[in-house]
Amino acid sequence: MTRARTTGWTGLAAAGLFAGALGAFAALDPTYSHLTNAVSELGAVGAPNQLAWNLIGFIAVGLLLAAFGRGLGREITTPSAGGLLILFGLAFAATAIPADMSDLGSPGSTAHIVASQAVLLLWALALVRLLFVRRAGPALRWIAAVALALAVGAIVVRGLEALPPGLSQRLSFAVVFGWVAATSMVLLRRAP
Repeated sequence: MTRARTTGWTGLAAAGLFAGALGAFAALDPTYSHLTNAVSELGAVGAPNQLAWNLIGFIAVGLLLAAFGRGLGREITTPSAGGLLILFGLAFAATAIPADMSDLGSPGSTAHIVASQAVLLLWALALVRLLFVRRAGPALRWIAAVALALAVGAIVVRGLEALPPGLSQRLSFAVVFGWVAATSMVLLRRAP
């Protein structure tokens, strides 16, 4: 299997695993609402399936994202973008540090929040880098530009509090994992 094909399937696995785990674990908790609850609450201190969610929803997905980033960086021979995407995946895995929803100032909550912010920052920096990589090709650069524009839109929507907080967060996740899936599809089409 070629690197492009392997990387494409890895990205699709990350996006699919996250979406599937989010749906399944949310369904297991009758008090959980996609409209009002943060994804982090599935793995928060005292959550019904805390360990399982953190292992599957954050760590496994994060490691798949890191592998995807490594493969993408190697495929387009751009170590800087690949390195940022590897760190993005590892930061995503680090969000498995459980937050204490009743004490957001606790060390665990602080670590979780810092990891969450690092995820978005590293992802955005990687996309900006991809915009200037000629070897990425027009399709990957276009997808990066659209994802950045959508991310800015999602940030504005969250800031305006125009949507319920859980729904607003899902919009942000949709942009990130939509980019992963779209990029993966381009890589799969490139593969011989």
